[in-house]
Amino acid sequence: MSLSLILICVFIFVILIIVPLFFSKKAEDNSKINSEWDKIREYGKKLNEKSRNNKN
Repeated sequence: MSLSLILICVFIFVILIIVPLFFSKKAEDNSKINSEWDKIREYGKKLNEKSRNNKN
């Protein structure tokens, strides 16, 4: 009976600790992708402003 209790505790540990860490890592990767898009957008705005100033 104690072996089954230990296995249940290990299973609960995996569910409560490891699984949320996995999802937070995935969310962090997604936020990095979004920040890269923001960098691209800012660079595009900078180029547009530069080209507008050169036409004047």
